[in-house]
Amino acid sequence: MQLPKSLQPWRDWLQWFAPEQLPVLTDLFTRLNPLLGPLRGMQPGGDPEPDGLGDLQRRGPYERLLTSEWLLADELPDEFLRRAVVGEHLFLAPRYRTHHANRMIVVLFDAGPLQLGGPRLVHLALLILLARRASEAGAELRWGILQEAPRLNEFKGAAHLKQLLSARTYQTVSDEHWRTWCAWLSEQAYDSGERWLVGQRLPPTDSRSCTHRVQIQDSLDGRSLMFSLQAATTRQIALPFPDKRQALQLIKGEFDTARQLARTPVKTPIARVVLTLAPIIASSGSHVALKMLDEPGLVVIKLPAPRQKKPLEVRKTLWNSRGTPLAITFPGRMPGAILSFDEQLVFWNMDFVKAAARPERNQLQIPVGTATLLPMVWLHNGTHGAAFLLDNKGHLAFWVTDNGKLPPQRASGMTHSMADNVVGMAQVSRDMLVYLRQEAGRLYVHRLNAWLSQPASDLVGTANDVAQVLFPASACWNRAFHGCAWMRLVDGHQQWQLVAPDLQAVQVDLAPGWKGLGLLIGDDEVFSMVLLSPHQQTVALYCQGEQQALFTTQDPITRITFCPMSGLVAALTKARELVVYAVREERRVLQVMCNPPQPYSELSTYVRS
Repeated sequence: MQLPKSLQPWRDWLQWFAPEQLPVLTDLFTRLNPLLGPLRGMQPGGDPEPDGLGDLQRRGPYERLLTSEWLLADELPDEFLRRAVVGEHLFLAPRYRTHHANRMIVVLFDAGPLQLGGPRLVHLALLILLARRASEAGAELRWGILQEAPRLNEFKGAAHLKQLLSARTYQTVSDEHWRTWCAWLSEQAYDSGERWLVGQRLPPTDSRSCTHRVQIQDSLDGRSLMFSLQAATTRQIALPFPDKRQALQLIKGEFDTARQLARTPVKTPIARVVLTLAPIIASSGSHVALKMLDEPGLVVIKLPAPRQKKPLEVRKTLWNSRGTPLAITFPGRMPGAILSFDEQLVFWNMDFVKAAARPERNQLQIPVGTATLLPMVWLHNGTHGAAFLLDNKGHLAFWVTDNGKLPPQRASGMTHSMADNVVGMAQVSRDMLVYLRQEAGRLYVHRLNAWLSQPASDLVGTANDVAQVLFPASACWNRAFHGCAWMRLVDGHQQWQLVAPDLQAVQVDLAPGWKGLGLLIGDDEVFSMVLLSPHQQTVALYCQGEQQALFTTQDPITRITFCPMSGLVAALTKARELVVYAVREERRVLQVMCNPPQPYSELSTYVRS
């Protein structure tokens, strides 16, 4: 990218942004950079010490007058006096050695509600300005969030900018936050150099604990942002509001998309898909399927391996056009579905499951149309298997396999009820399903295997208004309860209870608009929660009070799926762009458009059933 001369000092950072976003940043840089002043804290050890002789200069004490000048006084005294009058004498200048401090710039940002909107854009610009300031001085830059547990982050790439922008909390900065940071910093190697506090209504500080205070707030007339910097002196400037569309893109983290999310090359365009149904991910993590818009069936994409060079493998699989899909899953390498077919339920691509009569509404409520798919799990242990379906009224039903060799556990070709008042279910291991059930205000987690055997349930809380539950996948489920998270809506935001394997619960309150998608658990039994941002374009990961952005899409996400078994997120955007991301490996697996410019070729591969 060719940058104008005025932007060359920041070229290393501006390469992350699109050309149309540069005017917003240029205006901020040119207004804010002159206010920052010189780097402070470079000589805390006292006056510089002499270190030999350096250069020649026109002024100085006569004991350092050059020897040749004294010779001139003996031979030509009038010339000596003339040079003294006009200041032409030459003096020896000493060289000094300075004592440098720890060249560290620490900047702590207020990520609370008072800094939403325009101030976040100023945070972005200020972090880049301080990065250049540190680079020119040979210093290090570290940043953190005042409301979070003390931890300093590097600033090495666009991902760190997005991490800053995604850090949000409903808490304002308190004196306790600042005392916690001061105590932590005093124990680290960060107690010298510059220390910046950026926010609004910052706690009181002294000159030793904080060298620079930046207050950002709306002007009284609401037409600009007031930027006030308190250091050796106080400097203030009014920042006009930038172009709304470009500013919103920057605040949402919509930059560096070409490098972070380059589309996966495909040999043949992928068929157009519906935007009302979420992608379906195989529990093995090998395939993803989407319902086609123009044909009765699915487009199935085999997910590429890392650094795969061969073309993407894409197939179509079609069902009878008279069938209406109720639920879709992957019994194997190809997807299967429960279809509503006249007055029957047909189990398409699901071996040994016989068609069943449509159940009564008090046993299972079958939705009208295909606006949404019902949750479904397929379990099979090599001998027995069953398909499980959860309707919108909390009825959990199942159908068993019958291979004709062994007697089935229950009658085949019939709908069986497992439980009522079920909030949610998930497959958590190869042959284990778990579900959360409400009973008299208490919440119980049940485990269920392909043999249809259930150990004793576990009490995980008390509530009457649970809206969602998440389960982490782990082989430990085969032995005992291994954690869950259940959610209630409180004043418009999601309040989660994270229940550890030892049944100890921790409450997590998400910022308004953020939504929980999935739950992971590590070997150390620490939870990580996958989140979707309020603007429906950023997927983030929350772990132990910290939040980091995983990826950002250019268009809003209309449907999104998280698979706890594979740890994959599949997001379908408004532009019919599919993004698949591996959360555990922190890498993009796939990004393709499912909206071809022309009709799908008749020579494409078909799998008809």
